[in-house]
Amino acid sequence: MRLVRSAFSAAAILALSACSQSGTPTLSSADVLGTAQAIAALTRSAPTSTPSAVPAVPSPTVPPSTPTPTVTSTPKFPTAAPKYNVSVRSGPGENYPIVDLFLQGQTAEIIGRFDDSPIGTWWRVVRIGPGINGWVWSGAADVVGDTTAVPVLDAPAIPGQGRATATP
Repeated sequence: MRLVRSAFSAAAILALSACSQSGTPTLSSADVLGTAQAIAALTRSAPTSTPSAVPAVPSPTVPPSTPTPTVTSTPKFPTAAPKYNVSVRSGPGENYPIVDLFLQGQTAEIIGRFDDSPIGTWWRVVRIGPGINGWVWSGAADVVGDTTAVPVLDAPAIPGQGRATATP
């Protein structure tokens, strides 16, 4: 900064000394250019007041807490989930009326079975969530859990026809 002031002072003194002479002062382009270059050189070499870098102090990092996994027990009863949207019937067979739909994504507890059907086992289900309980064909549902302890149930009467019988 001091050098810049000195350069400006020298330029001012030069200009004032030229004024004391008689007549109109005339500066040549070389004088103007030389003065400008001298000022530029002094400006470039002047010390700057750039602040020194302050080292960054790392802040203490607390690791995020990992939630403790909760233990979920395996259900004590088997469950069924439909492979596709399935009809829930009032009894174990296609000759029973449809009472509801068992939609993909829903689940039901299996509380009974009927094995004496021409197309295989039917599960007696109790819905977990909304829906009407009833019978679902085993081929249309995925089962989770052990079904060996599921009791075998008798088929209810077919509405308007009496009791269902097995077809050999």
